[in-house]
Order: sequence, then C-alpha cells, then structure tokens
Amino acid sequence: MEGAAPRERGLRGLVERLGPRLTALAVVDLVLVLGAMSVAGLVLTGGLGRTAGSDQSSQSPGPSGTAALEEGVSSPTIPATAAKPPAGALTLTEFAAPSRNIVCRIMPESATCTIASFAYPTPPATSASPSSSTPSSSPAACSGGTVGHLFVVTKDGVQIPCLPGPAPAAAPAGIPVLAYGTATSVNGFTCSSDPSGILCRHDESGHGFKIARAGFGTL
Repeated sequence: MEGAAPRERGLRGLVERLGPRLTALAVVDLVLVLGAMSVAGLVLTGGLGRTAGSDQSSQSPGPSGTAALEEGVSSPTIPATAAKPPAGALTLTEFAAPSRNIVCRIMPESATCTIASFAYPTPPATSASPSSSTPSSSPAACSGGTVGHLFVVTKDGVQIPCLPGPAPAAAPAGIPVLAYGTATSVNGFTCSSDPSGILCRHDESGHGFKIARAGFGTL
C-alpha cells in the first residue's frame, strides 16, 4: 500500500505538469501505437498462415487420372516392311482391341478388321477385280453402306471395301481381347496390338494395314 501511494502521486504530478491538452495527446499517441502493433501482428500471422497453406497445397499430390483405353491418340506409325511372326504369338482367329473399338478375324485367305468409330477422313472404297479377288485401287460406289470401317488384307494386297448396312458396333463381351504388346499368328497372317493401333499383315507377301481411331496406313 505504501508503494502504490507514491506511484499514484507520481502519475498525478505528471498529469498536472503536462496539462490536460498534452495529456490527451499522449493518450491518443499511445492508442495509435498499440493499434498499429495489433494490425502488424495480424498481417504477419495471416501471411504466415497463407504461406504454410500454399506450401502444403503444392506438396500434396493431386488425384491421379487414369486415361481410358483408346488406340490411336495420334496417327499410327506404319513399319516399312512386315516383320516375321513373333515367337510366342497366340493363335486367336478372332479378337478385339483392348478398347473394343476394333474387332479382327483371321480366315484361311484373309485377315479383316472392323472399326466401330474413327476420326480420320472417310477413304474411297476399293473393290475387287472382276476376274479375281485381287484388290483394285479404283474407287467403288457404296450405296446403302459405309466406307472406312472395314479393312481386308490378302496375299494380293489391302482393300477398304464398302460395308453394307450401318456402321459396325463395338466388340461384344464374348470376344477375347488381344492385349497391348501381344500378337496372334495363324493361317499365314499375323496381327499385333499396341496403343497406337492394330497391325495385320500377310506374312509371306508383306501386305498389311494398321488401323486406329485417329488414322490408318497400309504396307
């Protein structure tokens, strides 16, 4: 109690010496200083919070998207010559691409593939020679059918014939899939599957084709 009395007398004396006007100014200055310190503290705290949040956000891995199977994101690369049938090739006579957009069949004298949906310009239809099954490069009329959905390779070459009726559908569930990186070889024809498309060829002559949603080419 004795210590408090001198402090009170000292403050009262200071106020009396400064006068009311100077005392009011001193109080205002003190309030302004305290306010500035509070604002600075909030800014620093908020800035640190935002920095920590942004660092955490940049370090957090985003969701990994899995692209749907889709042969032919770009036009397929056509090999210059047909390779020999790979060792360990399967002997499927009917199969679908992993996307099920392409279905192929290997028969005794030909290999055919149909593609349900494609993005390349519709090619002209080619027809067989009147005297044989030899493909001809001359355009053929396609009335009531579609062109560009069917590809055929024989020992004599490649055809893109008119396919009667509507465009083919995707592969049904019962057809086996030829996985990427695998091949099937039977009846002197070899077909291989990779993400850029399906390649089918006649082994002895080297004739063949490769098709994908984005494009096609012939050997």
